[in-house]
Amino acid sequence: MTGEQLRLPVPDEPGPVRHLPAAVRPMVATPVDAPFDDRDYLFEPWWPGVRAIAFAERASLRLQVDGLADAMAAFPEVAGLPTQLAEDGVIVDGTLLVLDDDGRPDSGLLRIRLDGAGLPGRAAYVASDLLWAGGQPVTRRSFRIRRRWLESILAPGDRATVGRGYEADGTLVAEALASLGIEGLSARHLDARYRSGPATGAWLRAPITPAEPRPRPTLALILRLPIGD
Repeated sequence: MTGEQLRLPVPDEPGPVRHLPAAVRPMVATPVDAPFDDRDYLFEPWWPGVRAIAFAERASLRLQVDGLADAMAAFPEVAGLPTQLAEDGVIVDGTLLVLDDDGRPDSGLLRIRLDGAGLPGRAAYVASDLLWAGGQPVTRRSFRIRRRWLESILAPGDRATVGRGYEADGTLVAEALASLGIEGLSARHLDARYRSGPATGAWLRAPITPAEPRPRPTLALILRLPIGD
């Protein structure tokens, strides 16, 4: 066990609990040409939804979504996310999806919500990274530590969950995602800090060519990639 792992519960800047910032400048993934293998990366789906930063403070939630002045009005189902958290003063980076009646991510239903034309389907939030916890920033920690911390404080639920990722075997994950019709692969460097703006090697996005036309997979199926534990 490393010294960093031993200090897991300690925030970046110990001190009084702060109010969360009004907004954060998110990290932007760097495109790469194709999936790859690397033991220093965590691989997971590039979720077919919209990027959302979730701010949970004093049992309330607000969402930062580009182009939406009131994201909570468009995605009211995820308002209970703070009740799934074991800590207060939390900021999470993730993706909002809109699922159809069969639990499949539906881009058409998502667009209706983003356009303010109604609330079809049901919203779900897949968390991928932790930026603040306990009222303190944790962005200076490695992604490996932030992700484990996120998994320890966000209990899985019907409206929000932590995505499932796999280390090292990016091409195998991509093959499994292709068989499900997913078109993108996320790769996060396990030792990288969270940085605003261009991620360079800290976070990569690779395209995936689906193996063949097939029905859209359910969220539950995507979270159970058929590549073993």
